[in-house]
Amino acid sequence: MVSVDCHLHLGVVPDHIPEWWLTEMYRPYGGGALANYDGQWIVDLLDRSGVDVGLVQGGDMRRTTYHPDHPADHDVYVPNDYTAHQVALFPDRLKGVACIDPIRDVGAALEELDRCVNELDFRALKLLGSYLHFSPNDRRLDPIYEKCIELGIPAHFFTGWTPIIMAKLENADPVQLDELGRRFRDLKVIISMADPWIDQCILLVAKHPNFHGDMYHFAELGPEPLFETLDRFRSLSALDRVLYGSNNSDKVRVGREEATVPDVYRSVNRVARERGAEPFTDEEMAAILGGNAARLYGLGD
Repeated sequence: MVSVDCHLHLGVVPDHIPEWWLTEMYRPYGGGALANYDGQWIVDLLDRSGVDVGLVQGGDMRRTTYHPDHPADHDVYVPNDYTAHQVALFPDRLKGVACIDPIRDVGAALEELDRCVNELDFRALKLLGSYLHFSPNDRRLDPIYEKCIELGIPAHFFTGWTPIIMAKLENADPVQLDELGRRFRDLKVIISMADPWIDQCILLVAKHPNFHGDMYHFAELGPEPLFETLDRFRSLSALDRVLYGSNNSDKVRVGREEATVPDVYRSVNRVARERGAEPFTDEEMAAILGGNAARLYGLGD
């Protein structure tokens, strides 16, 4: 069964991302990690992790990015065409995820999304409400969601905490996605699960049959919290909608020695044995590490 990482970022400093932005991002992790994330870097990561395919995204946060000490240095912008170029270099290993700013111009966003899917073969849309200062249930975005349904692609929402100061935590509350699940039942939704709303994310995925959980947050943690979350998904019959994501495997908590790799997932059965709990089957782990994502993104077996 194919293995899939659903959460990978492209971007080169300073062409796409100011250095101050990454410094702010990695401050809680002890600093560092100012790497240039091009397609080769991502493929090398996939190889080290034993993962077959990665979903890669850029980003457009030009409208809202600001730092008072760097007022002229606000372009956080990794174009979709850059993503497409990196995917073209490694077509068997990388698949594109469209990134747009839907608030700046909804009509232009619709055209760009259509181009990314129909011309560039991108497999999903990423929406960054907290970074771009919009709520996912803002009805101005309804045409975007309708387009996702028409194109048959999932809408992947970033939710939860981020170290970036200009991001609005109020726009990162996943509970706002519950309204989308009611109004757009055919919309495939991926929730990037993170603190402080892990429980809410689990329950949203369990409630809405077309919702999926991106487990990227657990890449920076150990197997114990990962086991607890997977076990809760299992108890709610939602394990078939859990997706492995690494977030570039570069956000290691201060005091921890291991970065995020699929080995953390493979350690959950050790935790199960220590706790006298039911282990996960090989089939369940294979689905989490890729089978669920392959079905969602149309990647085949």
